[in-house]
Amino acid sequence: MDWLKVTIETTSEATDAVADMLTALGASGVEIHDPEEFKRELQKPDSTGWADDKLVESLGESVKVSAYFSPEEFEKQNKKDLIAEKLKAMSNYLDCGSMKISVSNLKDEDWTNNWKKYYKPIRISESIIIKPTWEDYKQNLNEIVVEIDPGMAFGTGLHETTRMCAALLEKYIKAGNNVLDIGCGTGILSIIASKLGASNVTAVDIDEIAVKATKTNAQLNKVDNIDVFLGRLENVKPQKFDVIAANIIADVIIGISPQIPDYIDENGVLITSGIIRERAGEVQNAFSEKGYKAIDIITEGEWVAIVFKCLDSL
Repeated sequence: MDWLKVTIETTSEATDAVADMLTALGASGVEIHDPEEFKRELQKPDSTGWADDKLVESLGESVKVSAYFSPEEFEKQNKKDLIAEKLKAMSNYLDCGSMKISVSNLKDEDWTNNWKKYYKPIRISESIIIKPTWEDYKQNLNEIVVEIDPGMAFGTGLHETTRMCAALLEKYIKAGNNVLDIGCGTGILSIIASKLGASNVTAVDIDEIAVKATKTNAQLNKVDNIDVFLGRLENVKPQKFDVIAANIIADVIIGISPQIPDYIDENGVLITSGIIRERAGEVQNAFSEKGYKAIDIITEGEWVAIVFKCLDSL
């Protein structure tokens, strides 16, 4: 079978949302080409990489998010129009750049037989390994291995926001904790929380496909203590969670700040990620007004993750 490659020009800020949206529309694989990330890697003091100046210039400035669809489904379900509609809706709260959409044909042998070689087991924190389903990995003592279907690209652990959130979950989750994952996507953070010893995980997402993906990946990883809900935070029955993870965008994180006190234990921690550097101050201010203090801040590239705790518990 041949494939259609759909490429969207966007911004670093919107990368996660665009990749997640394409996944939700049934993409059989997603790849991200971010020139700024490539340049940042080259500029690191310990980088062993090298690139000709002309090559660096040729990368351009736009982030390109590409997804692969079956031609029949793509045409039958008018997915190009659906993508355009969703991008337009996103642009109301996110800088999505030019949002230029291009579609090209790809022969089966060009992708199906080659793309898997780019997906290998990766370490995203001290003890957490993410591996595609077809790869073998010899698990070492004290390592946590999460299997994921890379056909659902956002939430494979490749993006900085996911890696930071996973590392913070590893740092703050204690055995027996009750965990809430807001905007669960493919469910990778919920699965990590479960494997770190959470007694129960509640996952919620506004996208039906994301809910289905979380359930599928939970089964794949043989975890049965994740309850998945379709909807927003207010659709989850208020209860006191020990750890809340919200790997979403700054606007949504700020928007849920008034509701968080109804869902977090007085000694609980809120882990927020998906925040661009320029918005980190706004996020901190929003939670400061609700009586929460940032106790841990980590950065990777232009992304920031912030951990909050109630001032009364400090």
